[in-house]
Amino acid sequence: MIKSLIIRRLYLWKNRLIPSTFLFFLLPLFCFAMISLPLKNIIRFSLSGDLYDVWNFHGLIFLIGSIILFPIIYRDFFELRIHKKVLINITLTPHSKLKLIFSSLISSILESVLLSIVACLILISFVPLDLVFIKLLFMFACLVIYLFMIGNLYITISLIIDSLFVAMITNTMLMIYIVFGIGFIIEFPFFPSGLEQILKLIPISLPFQIFQKFNSNGLIDFSMLSMLIFLIYMWSLFNSKLLKFRLQQ
Repeated sequence: MIKSLIIRRLYLWKNRLIPSTFLFFLLPLFCFAMISLPLKNIIRFSLSGDLYDVWNFHGLIFLIGSIILFPIIYRDFFELRIHKKVLINITLTPHSKLKLIFSSLISSILESVLLSIVACLILISFVPLDLVFIKLLFMFACLVIYLFMIGNLYITISLIIDSLFVAMITNTMLMIYIVFGIGFIIEFPFFPSGLEQILKLIPISLPFQIFQKFNSNGLIDFSMLSMLIFLIYMWSLFNSKLLKFRLQQ
């Protein structure tokens, strides 16, 4: 099923190659121009003493991955579901709903990660970054875990909501949280202490915190990574049950 969904994504890219390519190359430049350039003149240095645009580089990659993943999940699990199109036909196959959820996530995340790598190569030319291969490799490993979590959240929201108006308001609020509340753009200590503690404990923010810990002192929090992988499995299982329930309705 994963192979079939990947081929489907390739056909979708082929059918809208020129506009999709243009928008994709514009996305990292737009994020850099609208976020890093103005904020580096306001914040200048991170709390760890790094130049803001250097510190913000990794957060931009996570943010770009989130933005790329959203329309893929939204289209498959909200738009096509409420209009009774492709998703209904896919669920009629003999594969389990859990396999469908995992296959959709894997194919979507693969596309998001590949495009994030290209975005990384684009942004490197604008940021005075000392490249360390092992750090970049671990960053993308944490990005994959993060995308599995945020992808499951996208799926949950897309399956729970049937109203386009409610979906748009909810997803707008979610995107504001992703931009400002996970630590990609604004460091947690800038928030009031109570809100800071809440934001740091939300599971979606943990993969980026794990990477920041490794980036600063070289330590990998294996216990936290194991907990997140277990959470991803349980969340996917919940989404498979939710998908089955929604289709039965």
